[in-house]
Amino acid sequence: MYDISQSAKLFADCNRGVYIPQHFAESVRREFVSNVSPEDWAILESGPDHEHYWDAWNDVEMNAILTDESGEQWRLYQDGDLWIIPVNA
Repeated sequence: MYDISQSAKLFADCNRGVYIPQHFAESVRREFVSNVSPEDWAILESGPDHEHYWDAWNDVEMNAILTDESGEQWRLYQDGDLWIIPVNA
């Protein structure tokens, strides 16, 4: 388990519930995200009623790499809230 006190950044709090994946797909700047298929983006955008929503979210959560403008890379970590954590953590 990751210790979120170490340089993690909150992306979405748990109040969004089942809509966290949809919120991520709708609000992240995709030009900074790699390893996510167009199909997974579309599924997440369609919301939690899509039959493959949670499978797509699992793929995104496990594989997505966010690269910020300085070149630092981040991955996703969800423990209720959705965090981005440095790849090297």
